[in-house]
Amino acid sequence: MNRTLIALLSAGACTAFTHAGVANPDQQDQTRPAQAVEDKPKKLAELFELSPRPELWLGSKAPELSIAEWVRGDSVSSFKPGHTYVVEFWASWCGPCIAAFPHLAEIQSRHSDEVTVIGVNIWEQSTGDERAEMVREFVANHPEMRYSVALEEGNAMAETWMRPAGRQGIPAAFIVDGEGRIAWIGHPMSMDEPLAEIIKGEYDMKAAEEALRDDELMRKALMGLRRSVAADEWDQAYDIGRALMHESFAEMPDGLNAVAWFLADADEAPEKCYKLAYKAATKAAEMTDWEDWSILDTYALAAYRNGDRQKAIEWQTKAIEIAPPEAKPGMQAQLEMFTAQS
Repeated sequence: MNRTLIALLSAGACTAFTHAGVANPDQQDQTRPAQAVEDKPKKLAELFELSPRPELWLGSKAPELSIAEWVRGDSVSSFKPGHTYVVEFWASWCGPCIAAFPHLAEIQSRHSDEVTVIGVNIWEQSTGDERAEMVREFVANHPEMRYSVALEEGNAMAETWMRPAGRQGIPAAFIVDGEGRIAWIGHPMSMDEPLAEIIKGEYDMKAAEEALRDDELMRKALMGLRRSVAADEWDQAYDIGRALMHESFAEMPDGLNAVAWFLADADEAPEKCYKLAYKAATKAAEMTDWEDWSILDTYALAAYRNGDRQKAIEWQTKAIEIAPPEAKPGMQAQLEMFTAQS
């Protein structure tokens, strides 16, 4: 799982994890390393129920294309047998959508003979001619959109694709196979492997359906973790965090980083949550060879929450050294807070 998908999950559409300022913890000043937890973690399936299967699902016949205007690239009137299509939904205000444009273009270029990528604009605030003019201007200013780009007819595509599929965030992509069926649904940055399998005729739709349901459960759990932390429901937050660590994110450092940050960033969390954050951050750092600046930033905070200010200073300093320029100011402020308390 990549950082883009974790950002999408953190707050629905188009909102990424941000590292906010940290208040001084009310803790003693000695090191308190995380200890192994002996009791058996709860299962995600015990904590959350899956929604009923959406109306539009894997294996469903793809809805029709309801397009008011083809803004760029070739127009598509229908899904031709034997050809694969990617129908991707975006909006001009959606940062992750814009970030996905080059990837979609690369997919179109790589699979030019087998695949047609269609980017469909939805969920804009403006309507009618104003919306059409805005979308034309936006696309003109984004030459990286080197694939077919369309403006839906009214809200038709959002209503016949996104809503029945239960998709509440963008960007969202649907792969339509050579038989005109929905074969895959998800974030466009995650579709390379299934798309290649679909093209080769090696795709296991049943396994993909199971994976999609697992993904839904993980999404619910991550949202539930955020809500529990915000509501100071610490037992629930702890149970969700542990379940995510052992199931969805056992081999996913970005996911572990998300769990660790949610817990470590909370000012009044109990000791067990801070220890869990430290455990998750340590595992994430080990999995990335202690070279991922965002994970080291989280690890430093988790160490600080557990009373080890020297370790927090050491790793925050390294995180700043390797971080991109735009991330450094906030991280520097956090380092200064660590130093002031040492």
